[in-house]
Amino acid sequence: MALSIEKKVGIFFLIAIIALGVMIELVEDWRPFETQYSYNTRFDSAVGIKLGDPVRMAGVEVGKIKAINIDEQQVRIDFYVTEGTTIKEDTVAEIRQTNLLGGQFLGLSFGSAASPVLAPGSSVPSRERANIDQLITNFDRNQERVLGELADLVAESRQPFAEAISRFESITRKVDEGTGTLGKIINDPSVYQDLQVGVGDLRKILGRIEKGEGTLGRLLHDPGLYDEASQTLANLRDISGRLREGQGTLGRLLTDESLYDEAQQTLGQIRAIAAKINQGEGTLGLLLNDDGLYQETRQAMERIRSIAAKIDDGQGTVGRLINEDDLYREAKTTLHKVEKTVDGMSDTGPLSALGVVLGTLF
Repeated sequence: MALSIEKKVGIFFLIAIIALGVMIELVEDWRPFETQYSYNTRFDSAVGIKLGDPVRMAGVEVGKIKAINIDEQQVRIDFYVTEGTTIKEDTVAEIRQTNLLGGQFLGLSFGSAASPVLAPGSSVPSRERANIDQLITNFDRNQERVLGELADLVAESRQPFAEAISRFESITRKVDEGTGTLGKIINDPSVYQDLQVGVGDLRKILGRIEKGEGTLGRLLHDPGLYDEASQTLANLRDISGRLREGQGTLGRLLTDESLYDEAQQTLGQIRAIAAKINQGEGTLGLLLNDDGLYQETRQAMERIRSIAAKIDDGQGTVGRLINEDDLYREAKTTLHKVEKTVDGMSDTGPLSALGVVLGTLF
């Protein structure tokens, strides 16, 4: 059966569309009019990267990956960049993620401005980054360690926790039975009654305060207190103003700079005196620093103790004066004779009186 012109045209267009799709799929990267420069880089691991993934510099696509192979226990990635892309000797290649869903690309850094340009066909230095597999492996490892430590902690705490639960149950049972202070508070109805009485008394006190009774009530309701407080604040403001102006003794102390100078001079003099005392100069310095004075003082104290002991024992004139009663009686007799002599002196002349005194005493 012969095909009509319409069917032939339709078949031709169908074949052309299929051929076009095949060409687009097979020669996607075929760019005959674009200049490309080939480079390579090496990684220990290249998980997720594949042929045809883009090569980007600062987020801008500048090329694509051409080949991925194993070379000397490393992953070699061959890629090209388009004309106008400058690769420096210190440019670094990294396998980076496009998004959280796993898309990846080969990222290139600019390199320093002073670094020379890397010739095409050379190897670009690389820098390893943590990939999804490593992150998952590390997470699993950390999870196992954390869960293991948590299990050990739970095992160690099981006995103390059980004991704590048992003690808590014992405490709650005692409270429920009315044992102890807390149990009496919860179970004794008199506590509720006392609480009601206390609340009633509190209401009475608040009522009296609200009426202005008592000291606290007057403090809250007497307007005179506010007036006195305002007057006090006004007086304080006046005093502070006078102090700022340097009025009065305290104001001069706060504002007069000569006081600071005099204080500095006084402190200097005190330092000089302290230095002289520390050096043993002057009487006070000798008192503080001369060991001979301490020894003399000890000797004097020992002599005083010795003299006091002798006096207490009745030795010597002073000891006899203090400890012998005969001396007191003799002194009393002598004073009695003197009184008699003085009484008789009024009737005799001076010479006769002197003779009477001498005769009386001796």
